[in-house]
Amino acid sequence: MNESVDTSNLDPAALAKHLGHPEGEIGKAVTANLNKSNAGAYSASLRKLGMNAGDRVIEIGFGNGREIPSILSRSTDVTYFGLDISDTMVVDATEFNADDVLKGRVTLAQGTSAAIPADANTFDKALALNTIYFWPNPVADLQELRRVLRSDGRFVIGALAPWSAVGRAVFQHGFRFYEQSEIRNLLASAGFSKVSIDTINETVVGPMGQPWNRDYFIVVAE
Repeated sequence: MNESVDTSNLDPAALAKHLGHPEGEIGKAVTANLNKSNAGAYSASLRKLGMNAGDRVIEIGFGNGREIPSILSRSTDVTYFGLDISDTMVVDATEFNADDVLKGRVTLAQGTSAAIPADANTFDKALALNTIYFWPNPVADLQELRRVLRSDGRFVIGALAPWSAVGRAVFQHGFRFYEQSEIRNLLASAGFSKVSIDTINETVVGPMGQPWNRDYFIVVAE
């Protein structure tokens, strides 16, 4: 990342664009900030994912890929496949994880969860943090994830609670937030039969660079 890039003065619409689809040096800087603000939620999500030896993991929206080593370290012989909508992020994450890409433990590609390039029943675990906001038809994406997961697979979604977005201008541009009941209904429509939702509360540095106390959903679907 170019350390000289200052994202604090981005207008809300421009910042929202990079949160949904990071591009160029500004996108890299925005994503680096997200690594810090989402660290706690990411760790909580990985604990819920419950990695086992030999698991095959798919992640939607891996960003700059800085958390991929943490996923691989959760157990032995874990392999990882990631999809991200941003070419900038694919290149950045591939460079950062070059050794594991070369070893075949990590595969990264540009794409979306609405059309996952994988056979049915391929993965044991699936992860998608802060991506559901941007899916035009979330049931379609969730159905795809259900398709590529094994019947006993586990899927973890991380998503901001709607009330924590109230009054923040950046979230008025291209984001859609869901109540817990809506998330449950979407997952049921996609074929997930067991859903649990925890809410964590944390104070982080928000998208506009100021302290932000937020509630965040950690959703486990099977």
